[in-house]
Amino acid sequence: MNFNELQKSIAAGESQTLELKKSTAEKERACRSLCALANGDGGQVVFGVAPSGKVVG
Repeated sequence: MNFNELQKSIAAGESQTLELKKSTAEKERACRSLCALANGDGGQVVFGVAPSGKVVG
């Protein structure tokens, strides 16, 4: 995934294959998301982006 593809994914918002996390402090929630993605169709967890799509870090 290149930068432009990442921007488009973030703009589209969270989905079954994309989770947005504000910070790495959300470790437990991120681990749950990673497990769910691994047990499903796969996907990505992006840190530094609020669920609203605003880049915060």
